Amino acid sequence: MSISTAPVAKTDPTSATPGPSGRAAIRTARMRQWWLAAALVFPAVALAVTFKFVPLGRGVATSLESSSGFDGTSFAGADNYTRMLDDPMVLTSFRNALLVVATLPVWVVLPLVLALLIHQRTPGWKLFRAVYFIPYTIAPIVVGIMFRQILAPEGPLNAGLRAVGLDPLATEWLNGRYSALFSLVAVALWSFFGLGVMTYLAGLATIPGEVLEAAYLDGAGFWRRLVSVVVPMLRPTVAYWTVLCASGVLIWLFPLIYALTQGGPGDATMLPEYLVFLTTFQFLDRGYGSAIGVALFVFVALISVFSVRHMFKEGTRKA
Repeated sequence: MSISTAPVAKTDPTSATPGPSGRAAIRTARMRQWWLAAALVFPAVALAVTFKFVPLGRGVATSLESSSGFDGTSFAGADNYTRMLDDPMVLTSFRNALLVVATLPVWVVLPLVLALLIHQRTPGWKLFRAVYFIPYTIAPIVVGIMFRQILAPEGPLNAGLRAVGLDPLATEWLNGRYSALFSLVAVALWSFFGLGVMTYLAGLATIPGEVLEAAYLDGAGFWRRLVSVVVPMLRPTVAYWTVLCASGVLIWLFPLIYALTQGGPGDATMLPEYLVFLTTFQFLDRGYGSAIGVALFVFVALISVFSVRHMFKEGTRKA
């Protein structure tokens, strides 16, 4: 007696069309996920709207007004913006801003070199890892007061140069037409680059040690490894740090300017952010100060957009 068995068709439960109750369950699950996502995103969106977009909109509106002192305001249209085109102080401040942006390669490369030295366990690397980050933890206004003493004509820096026979290099660092701006940038770099070192160290931790070791065994020196191995593998990190510095050097220098030079000598260290402060709070011209602030926002946004687009293209090309 033989028993014949017919093949049983196998069905994929995931391909079956859900019934009305199944579709309702799917919609309920999706709605639950949507509300959970909205609840998680809402605090960040609320903070951004309250403290970013609303002040920005108010600043743009104020830039279209004419005001003097504590008197009332009147609509001025684009007068404040056309006034900037004929204001030599505004033009000088943006020229100085371009000079500061020109130092960006130093801000990007120097922390990368130091991070690679620390990553390779250079003698004393643990000490240097802590020492490089300490300046970032000091308030910028304190850094400015400290370096105002160090860079004084009779301060420790000039005294040290004279002690080792380098008298020609001793100068009035904060009183020179050209030395003042680059002294300001150097102090800002000293205060800020520790964050860059930590950022690059985090990126270097993602590179397999075998890659750097193989390059070393193949005879690649330090600079060859940096250019041919580290930089190509850290393109996203380098791009991120470049974007951060490109905007930071133009909007984070106010405490240092206030403590070190207050825009002087003359207009040598006058940058747009400090000019906004002077125009709005010293000369009480809120409309014109807001217009300068909006122009600074556009200036920084253009630099940041260019950097972000370059970063996106690099990431896409790498992918």
